[in-house]
Amino acid sequence: MPNPATSPVVGNISAATSSNPHGPDPDEERRIVAAARAGDAAAYEVLVVRHGPRLYAMLLHLANGDADLAAEYTQEAFVRAWTNLDRFAGESAFYTWLYRLARNRALDLIARKRPRCVDLVTLSPTAPGAGPVDALVADDHRRAVREALAQLDADQRELLLLREFEGLDYLAIAARLDVPEGTVKSRLNRARAALRAILETRIRAEDLS
Repeated sequence: MPNPATSPVVGNISAATSSNPHGPDPDEERRIVAAARAGDAAAYEVLVVRHGPRLYAMLLHLANGDADLAAEYTQEAFVRAWTNLDRFAGESAFYTWLYRLARNRALDLIARKRPRCVDLVTLSPTAPGAGPVDALVADDHRRAVREALAQLDADQRELLLLREFEGLDYLAIAARLDVPEGTVKSRLNRARAALRAILETRIRAEDLS
């Protein structure tokens, strides 16, 4: 079984998969998945190398920055995908299917663990050329957002991460989670309201201190 953290890219097919900055070509991906379903371990390794870092990064944020948990969830997802490839009907992108395998297990386990701060600096980067005071303000803002995200339910945090970290639109999030687009919009609105309420509570508490 290929290891997403340590395996080298295997086979000639890998040379063509790492050069496309806009994501994998759908036809090419279908050919690779078909080869993997037929038992070609080298083809499956291409999928591991291609999608492993992206899945790990998302699970790392879902796991509140716990690298060991994220690595465990990533490895487990690829093992489950390898043993269940015959169930992949190709109706969605391979990564979408893989993500669904990972998230259901991860969210269940994450919910049982004590939250830690989410390292999500990309939500509010410091502007280029900002002075030291601006940088301090930006750092404080990012820290507040991380702490607020850690207080959300895992499913609400996931929605915000998919929207803000991965930059997915509503339709893409709906496909990833296999729910209607309208459900994504309503849930995302609730998640944003919950995040805003936590941040406003923090601001009021600081004003009173």
